[in-house]
Amino acid sequence: MNASPSPPSSPDSTDDEPPLSSREKHLYNLTPHLRIDQSPSLRPISTTTTTTHNNSNNNNNNNSTSRTSSPTTNTPSPPSSPTHAHQQQQYHSSSIPKAYRITRFSRYFIVFSILLSFISIFVMLDSFQHHQRDMDGCQDSFMQPIYIRQTGFDSEMTRFASKYALYLYREKDVDLSDQPTGVPVLFISGHAGSYKQVRSISAETAYAYYQHYTTHPEILKQGVRNLDFFTVDFHEEFSALHGQSLLEQAEYLNDAIDYILKLYPRTRKSRRYPDPTSVLIIGHSMGGVVARSMFLLSNYQPGSINTIITLSTPHILPPAPFDWKISKIYDDMHRFWMNGYAPATTSLESTTTTDTYWTSLKDVMLISIAGGTLDNIVCSDSANVGAFLPPSNGFTVFTTAIPNVWTGTDHLSIYSCKQLVRVLAKSMLDIVDTRRPSQTKPLNERMMVMKKAFLSGLEDRTQDLSLGRPNHSEISDRDLRPLKVGERLIIKNNNVGDDNNNPSIVRLSLLPRSKEITAFSVLTDQPIGNDGSRFSFVFCNMMDRVSSDTTRIICQSADEAAIPVPASTERDNYPFSGRTFSFASYRIEEMKEYQWFGVIDNFDFSTTGSTSSHSHSGGTLTQGGFLIAEPINDKEQNQQHIKKSMSTIAMEGVHVKVASHLFSTIHIPAIESPMLAYHLKVSRQSCSHMFAPFLRQSISTMYESKFYVNLANNEDETDVSLHGRAAFSSYASMQSMRMMDTKNVDQHRGLSLQVWMDPTCEEPLKIDLTIDWYGSAGRIGFRNGIMLLAYAFIMVMLVLAGQIYCYNKTGIFPHFGQGLSFCIRRTLPVIIPIVALCSIYQCTYQQGQGHYLNSAYNVLDDLNVLSVTWHDLLIGNSDPFFWWLPLVGLLMSLGVISFVWLVVEILLHFFASISSFLIGQRIHTWHWCNRDGETRNQKFQRRAITTMILFVLVATCIPYQFVFVVAFLVHIISCIRSLTRTWSAPSLQGYKRANRYYYIQSLLLLMMTLLPFNLPILVVWIRNLSVHWFVPFSSDHNIFAIAPFIIYVELLTGSRKMLPRTKGPWHWGTCVLIYGIVAYTFLYGIKYTHSIYFLSNHMIAWFLLLHVKDSHYGRMTYRYIADHLYPFRSKKHS
Repeated sequence: MNASPSPPSSPDSTDDEPPLSSREKHLYNLTPHLRIDQSPSLRPISTTTTTTHNNSNNNNNNNSTSRTSSPTTNTPSPPSSPTHAHQQQQYHSSSIPKAYRITRFSRYFIVFSILLSFISIFVMLDSFQHHQRDMDGCQDSFMQPIYIRQTGFDSEMTRFASKYALYLYREKDVDLSDQPTGVPVLFISGHAGSYKQVRSISAETAYAYYQHYTTHPEILKQGVRNLDFFTVDFHEEFSALHGQSLLEQAEYLNDAIDYILKLYPRTRKSRRYPDPTSVLIIGHSMGGVVARSMFLLSNYQPGSINTIITLSTPHILPPAPFDWKISKIYDDMHRFWMNGYAPATTSLESTTTTDTYWTSLKDVMLISIAGGTLDNIVCSDSANVGAFLPPSNGFTVFTTAIPNVWTGTDHLSIYSCKQLVRVLAKSMLDIVDTRRPSQTKPLNERMMVMKKAFLSGLEDRTQDLSLGRPNHSEISDRDLRPLKVGERLIIKNNNVGDDNNNPSIVRLSLLPRSKEITAFSVLTDQPIGNDGSRFSFVFCNMMDRVSSDTTRIICQSADEAAIPVPASTERDNYPFSGRTFSFASYRIEEMKEYQWFGVIDNFDFSTTGSTSSHSHSGGTLTQGGFLIAEPINDKEQNQQHIKKSMSTIAMEGVHVKVASHLFSTIHIPAIESPMLAYHLKVSRQSCSHMFAPFLRQSISTMYESKFYVNLANNEDETDVSLHGRAAFSSYASMQSMRMMDTKNVDQHRGLSLQVWMDPTCEEPLKIDLTIDWYGSAGRIGFRNGIMLLAYAFIMVMLVLAGQIYCYNKTGIFPHFGQGLSFCIRRTLPVIIPIVALCSIYQCTYQQGQGHYLNSAYNVLDDLNVLSVTWHDLLIGNSDPFFWWLPLVGLLMSLGVISFVWLVVEILLHFFASISSFLIGQRIHTWHWCNRDGETRNQKFQRRAITTMILFVLVATCIPYQFVFVVAFLVHIISCIRSLTRTWSAPSLQGYKRANRYYYIQSLLLLMMTLLPFNLPILVVWIRNLSVHWFVPFSSDHNIFAIAPFIIYVELLTGSRKMLPRTKGPWHWGTCVLIYGIVAYTFLYGIKYTHSIYFLSNHMIAWFLLLHVKDSHYGRMTYRYIADHLYPFRSKKHS
């Protein structure tokens, strides 16, 4: 049965389907199973289809004649019947090579990948939001803020005066002066942050100074003064998305520091102290990155910044690496800070540049505070400063490790958490010294203050233990009790006992030193080192006998080593309950020449019965005090080293029995990946105890530790998670290189569990640690979200490569689903093994590198820290246990792209159907948009003028990202028009139009994967317009970054071109280009995500070159110039 004749085509089709030559018509009529481009033999559907082709060909010849004579105003009609369009699609599918046909296997595989991707994404989101989350124990802060705008900081001092604003904070009824008279501090808000976020820290500092410091004149004589907090209003700018905005903020802040320092000679009334030459910096989130980038700019004054405290700042990687300038800023910062500390870390000869860096950074202290698992915006792995900062100049610490804080914080509450703000305020006041021009103490003293304030104290001591003055005294035998070697000291309810529970009342209990003992550990529920503390710890020697019942002794106080730890009783459920114990540990070598470790009991037994003890909080006497002192041998009795691989732990878990000791350590070197979470169960046979067992987890790469209290109830499981090495950071860091050597690498790697239990209960403690797979899913997704985006682009490129290959060989351009089928059957079986081998080698390379830190990193590779190394490739993974992650990401991206293609296909058909209906009803025809009468030259002229206008706008006021989004929307319309034209085409022309539709649909999917690289910058631009900032960004007005896309979209829209078929070098050049982009994206596309867009831009430019080579476009351009510009020049001369 013959198909009905097609209606007359519109004049637009003249550029799409030129008239067939007589040879093409003859070949088509004689051999229906051959394509007009002389492709290999293709199987026809049926005789009916062949007849349809012949009739359509005749109709097409008639239409060709009418088109060449004069244009017509008739509009294309919708498909004559659904059968007609279906036969075209069926023929297109049946004629395609077998490798491209959608088989039952490929259908099942695509459906499986879609289900896998959506189930995985759902599990990751649910796990991330509801599992393995720290408890939020932060208390609210209260303040009465006053913000005083610094109007003197105007356009004469900075070019950004109309964009940003500087304020001075004052606490109402506390800060009585509106003028800065103390020590300047500058607060920098982060991405979309407000300048009012300074209020919690400022208010707490003001109260702490006026209530506690001003009442001690001896402290004021040491140069302590109040802090003047300045804050900057960035109008909630999106600094994490745009590198140019970040640099503008840094430039403005350098100018602001210069202005702030010039205020003090006029506002300070006292001339006893020098004028300040530097300010303290507090940066939240991206504000910390802005603070570090200030050193790179030309308007930075050396020495104007010497202390930086960052809160939840991503120091290692940008959280949204879609802007090329953000990535460049991070690379420049890393290089600057690495080189800046090189004289202190290497033996290389200093160059002039390095000397400049060292002058800027030698006195700079950087403290990075991270919130932990509650921070769902910035991954706390990236807060590690150990990759570029030596331990002498700073460290990274988690809020769960800070004494008297012991709670996680989310991204916003970290600057308002009362417990943290209180510690931060006190530490900043303690490092102030207005007697110095820098307004702060020397670097080593500042570091001592910060370590004491922020570190738990349970880390290995790197400095000598601070002891008190030697004290000679005489003590009677009834107040002195020396214990035997290895015997415990137990004080409970004011009675001194031993392992045999023999009570007595003594003033000084002595534990002897011996060769079998390596350390002493002490735990008590009483405060140590405060005025009126009940217990004191001393190192003693017995001199001689003064009388028959009196002994002369010499002792030195060792209270400095006592630290607070969370209380663990039956009423304590979380470490931030507010109650604390005191713990101290002393190595034998720290005792020096002393032979006894002593505990002095200062309790007044004459006024109180024997059942009272000091309360920890108020210093008053309450019931239930205890102290346990125990000699330990940490190499044999109190320390266990679990030598299990990560694979064994994944299958079996870790099951350990801990003997009944006061303090024990379990070290598991294999557990160091931050992507895994665990379930911890602690059990113990019930018996009477003075306190419930509690546990601390810690890692050495960063100062992260968490306390878990009131364990061993035999029922509940505890969630355990940790942070560690961030992706794309080197295995060795500047801090870890100083902690490790080739002999004890394993001792400083992995997870450490420190357990406290009541040793009077002889029952052992059982610890079961197993992987929480569901809870780990959210951590894996949070750290590898960019991978899904980059691999989705890769999948589109692989499909496009397969489609172009088929088109060049056969003249048939497969639709996207057929391209997916080809990738599943031919491309992925080749790519997957290559990616797997690269991932395995990357992990094993990194692991092997860790055992040779001294030799591999002794000279920091001649300071070439940003050279091409394996940790910069793929997903930046160094854990062999996760070598399979790129493969899973590839499979998930296949499912996501398959689903997106199906949705796009449905939507295009839906809108094309609506368009066809409107065309049939003549609803769309308006006089002002009817261009049917335009000639080819007029169309070309109109498109050229439109393109030139866009170029001018991009070069002056509009970012190229905006034009890309416009081009994307225009391309959607082109796809809809192409689909409607495919339906309305005669049979012969329909195959060509189907090729074109499938091609531009693939380009549409490609542009969809590029949208995330352009939309963030567009949002920043719109945000700037809302605050009336119209100065263009120099980095976003590159014409060449958008020219290929503009020209190509205009070409496809206006002239309805199809990618020319190529062969020989041109064909292989296309293949090499596409697969080269795929290879680069696999290797570097996740770390340098912004490069994906520019690589695509180059590919589109190559496609344009193919069009110019194959068509008369170049000659038309030359003819246009000759016909239009030459008469204009002639008129000008006339």
